[in-house]
Parts: sequence; C-alpha cells; structure tokens
Amino acid sequence: MSETMRFDGRVAVVTGAGNGLGRAYALLLAERGATVLVNDLGGSIHGTGSDRGPALRTVAEIVDAGGVAEANFDSVATGPGGAAIVAQALETWGRVDIVVNNAGSVISRGPIDENTDEQYQADLMVAAGGTFFVTRAAWRHMWARGYGRIVNVSSAAFLGMRSSAGYPAAKGATWGLTRNLAHRAAADHKNIKVNCVMPTAAARMTGLMGDTISAGMAKYYPPESAAPAVAYLAHEDAAVSGEMFAVGGDHMRRVFVGVTPGFQAEPGELSLEGIRDNLDAVMSTENHIVARNALDKVMLDPRVPWQDGVGSVF
Repeated sequence: MSETMRFDGRVAVVTGAGNGLGRAYALLLAERGATVLVNDLGGSIHGTGSDRGPALRTVAEIVDAGGVAEANFDSVATGPGGAAIVAQALETWGRVDIVVNNAGSVISRGPIDENTDEQYQADLMVAAGGTFFVTRAAWRHMWARGYGRIVNVSSAAFLGMRSSAGYPAAKGATWGLTRNLAHRAAADHKNIKVNCVMPTAAARMTGLMGDTISAGMAKYYPPESAAPAVAYLAHEDAAVSGEMFAVGGDHMRRVFVGVTPGFQAEPGELSLEGIRDNLDAVMSTENHIVARNALDKVMLDPRVPWQDGVGSVF
C-alpha cells in the first residue's frame, strides 16, 4: 500500500473557503494535517455585503475535528486585502506553503451590451484580481524559501457558455497567470508549482442555473468530489506545473492548449485567398504540440533564424 499523502507542518491559505468548494478544499487539507487560514469576506455570489459567519463556521468544523485553523475576513479584490490575508498567515504561523485561490463572484449578468464598466471591472478584480493580489503577497516568501504550491481556480465558463462577459474573462485571465507563474518558477529552478482547476461542482453559483440543474449537480457533483484533485496539486509530491485540470464528479481530466502546424506560406506570400484555400490545414489538429510556453509556438517555424537568442525573452 502506498504512503498516505499528508500536509503535516504545511500552512495553507484558502480563499473563499466559507462555503462550497472552498470549504471542501480547506476541510480536506486540514484533515490531512495542514494548518489552514480560512479566508472569506462572506459576501453574496454577486459581490455584495459581508458576513463573518461562513469563515467562522469552516474554522469551527476544522477545530472540532482536531485541526488547526483561523479565519480571515479580508477581500481578495484589492492589493491591501490580498496582502493582509497572507500577512495574517505569516504572522500567526511564520510560513505559507500553499495558496488555493478559490474566491469568486458573478457580478455582471446578461449579454455583454447590458454589462456596465463597473460590473466588468468588479468581475475581473474578484477572480483574476484576487488570484493576482493573494499570489503576489505570497510569492516573495515562497521564492525566498524555494518552495510553494499554488492552485488557481478557473472555470469552464471561459471555454464558452451563455453567461456574462466578465466572469469568463476573469477565469481565462486566471489561466494565463497560472501559465506565466509556472514557467517563471521552472525557468529559475524553484520548487514552486502553479496549477489551475476548472471545477464542476454544486455551489452557490449553480443556483443561477435553475432547480433541475442544481439538483443534478448536488447529486453527482458535490464539492467534496473536486477536493482530492486540488489537494493533490497542493501537495509536495505534485508532479506537474502549469497545467489545467477539469475536476469534480470524482474525475480529473487534463485541459490543454494545442498548437498545430497549420498552413505555412512562403515568405511574404500569405494572402486572404491562400488562407481561404488552405483553411483545412489551418484547422487540422493533426500533429499538434502541447505548448509549454510562448517560445514553443515560435519554434514551430523552422525558418526562424534567431531561435538561439529568443529564449531569454520568453
């Protein structure tokens, strides 16, 4: 039998951990020995109000089960808020080993032409901004120690669905940030691994989909079914970085960006008509590569004469 994966001695910060998925992540990490800072502003799913109750309830569950946890009520959506979250963990326990950027909200709704500037900016600041602000606050500490695990929570919404523009845009930005940080850490040989998940699970947000879908999600996709994948990515033995996984419903599936050979015209000869006449080649997924970074896309062109000097840029 393989050794049980535990988090004894590790300190985890989990944002949006008062309910649903965040709560499930925090409880599993604590059950496996992690000390957990449970962050939750306690606002509604539309980003209004605040309530200390959700974070305190999750902390109570952890402590009652014999674990160690404290509550934090700062907003992830500002730089000072993100800094305060990480500062509390550092001041209390002296370290941060794990960050799970889970907090999110759906503020703008309906078609894009009905979304206001303020709604769009608010959507970006909670999901994408929150991931940036909290990670930025923890990054220097992890970098100095040469160790860290960051799990960012994206959403299948950015693959396309009938939702507002702000939420999918924010979740797509979270994926881009994940790739950037994972590549940077690997390039400098730091044991900091950054991954991303797009959970399918019953949560407060699924209530927006109607009673039928909500009931099905609760039955087949409870929040707890997504937690093991997140905990694996947060573990010191996690063997991947810069990856995206679809999780929930007791599955874990890789999601990746592929780049194809496409259609290559002669120098200076690419034309609208050439694209039209070779669109099948452009769209073919045969012989695609899974790009590790931006340089891999450039390297698909064998004619590039400056390949040897481009690495430092990427």
